[in-house]
Amino acid sequence: MNVVLGSPAVVSLIAALYMLSIFLVLSRRLGAVTKMKPYYRGLYAAVGLVAIAVFVHFLRTTSLLNSSALPEILNSELFYVLAYYLPLALAATIGLVVVLKYWLWLFREHK
Repeated sequence: MNVVLGSPAVVSLIAALYMLSIFLVLSRRLGAVTKMKPYYRGLYAAVGLVAIAVFVHFLRTTSLLNSSALPEILNSELFYVLAYYLPLALAATIGLVVVLKYWLWLFREHK
């Protein structure tokens, strides 16, 4: 990973956090009106997983800037896959399932 690309990547992760929080608020309100089960709670988990990815990204960028300051495990590709990509993939999957659960009716009504 290039250190120069560190800042735009963090901006995109923060945008994902913002998008998930908007979906959370809107889905919670829609669920309250339609008396749905509280599936929106899954979006809290998705927000937490993206927050973990943001933290790990900061750690990774810091370790690339100053490799002697942090343990060697932070430079491991396996650590980055398990602590960055896996939480992002889980957050995207959870977010997609929950948002479709609440908002799929819009596509059906469009016909």
